[in-house]
Amino acid sequence: MKSRDSATRSVRSSAGKRVGLSLAIAVCLSACRGSPTASLDAAAEFYVRAALALGERDADSLDIYYGPGAWRADARARHLPLDDIRAATVPFIASLDERPFDNAEAEARRLFLLRQTRAIVSRVDIVRGARPSFSEEARTLFGLDGQDGPDGQERAVRSELERLLPGQGDLLARYSDFDRKFLISRDRLPAVLSRAIEGCRAATREHVTLPPGERVDLEYVPDLAWSAYTRYQGHATSRIQINEALPLTVDRALDLACHEAYPGHHTIDSLLDARFGGRRIEFAVRPLFSPQALLHEAAGSLAVEMTFPGPARLAFERDELFPLAGLAPSDAETYVRIGRLVDQLHGVQARIAPQYLDGALDFPRASAALERDALMPSADATLKFLNRFRSYGATYTIGRDALSRYLDAHSTAGDPASRWRAYINVVTDPAQVVPLPASQ
Repeated sequence: MKSRDSATRSVRSSAGKRVGLSLAIAVCLSACRGSPTASLDAAAEFYVRAALALGERDADSLDIYYGPGAWRADARARHLPLDDIRAATVPFIASLDERPFDNAEAEARRLFLLRQTRAIVSRVDIVRGARPSFSEEARTLFGLDGQDGPDGQERAVRSELERLLPGQGDLLARYSDFDRKFLISRDRLPAVLSRAIEGCRAATREHVTLPPGERVDLEYVPDLAWSAYTRYQGHATSRIQINEALPLTVDRALDLACHEAYPGHHTIDSLLDARFGGRRIEFAVRPLFSPQALLHEAAGSLAVEMTFPGPARLAFERDELFPLAGLAPSDAETYVRIGRLVDQLHGVQARIAPQYLDGALDFPRASAALERDALMPSADATLKFLNRFRSYGATYTIGRDALSRYLDAHSTAGDPASRWRAYINVVTDPAQVVPLPASQ
């Protein structure tokens, strides 16, 4: 039991944290009445500090941060309660919301900060125990107003897979047996991944000017909720953690290399840093549950299609990666063909995830549906991921498809260069952080 003096000190300490935050809010709101640059710089600082404060209470909510070390130290020292973070952020949003700018660049920045900070409040509510519907959560966290319906081509895809995978047992068993033949042994994985990253980088450099001295460092870790995770370090450097407990096939190794490095997460963060670093502090942080995170994840999910479209993927895997993995190049054509067909079943995940999170399907039935309809041998792991990260799964499916449609609409068919321009523009222009079906 605390003594009276101890309890008094605790109350004063808590009050001091709240007063400190209140003063920070007052400074921000006061600055918002000044020039657009000064007000938005102050608003950006508040947004970053709010993201850091939430990250101290929920580590999953903070994707990357490479801003001032003192700000992170301050967030750790304050360790603000979730209620205090919310109480401070709501009036900040209201103040920013009522001050539109005539200047187009300033207005785009204001809207970006609004979207991102609103997502912080929504995530605070979820961490505190709120359980909105999947569609409501996807809207408030990521700006997704709707979800794709069932893919009418699923039946045709499964029919083609039945033809390509003859044998005994159901389609999932046959696919699983086939897929296992192309797993990369642990001793060969570093060479395969390194070559895959080199190939993705070379293809990206044909269309994108990367910052001087940029690089990625690989680290193999035994326990990770993701197949891989990229943490941007600043100065055009990223550390990619690879989940060594998750077996990789050649196809998935190439997908991972493009998604995490070129032209995916590392490339996007390096370009943003090169364009805005030092003058737009809001890009030094990224909440995992935010419209910006949706865009980055959707772009990462399309990265391999950008770098190795059509037959280019088969050629690279067959001629470069299969030999390094100790696999017969003569098997590559069928393997890649089957991989692209299974990719087309990702819409099944977009359909089943809401049913599972909204309670329409329990764990066993959702797992069985993913195995049967999406040919997903690791369905249980996917559902455990959804338990932890909830509607974030939509970034890989609904987000990916929406961004693909956006690129189709903003590029010329048959002109890869125009698609690359659209891709780079959308991931580096804050005015287009949410080019998907979204609310402002």
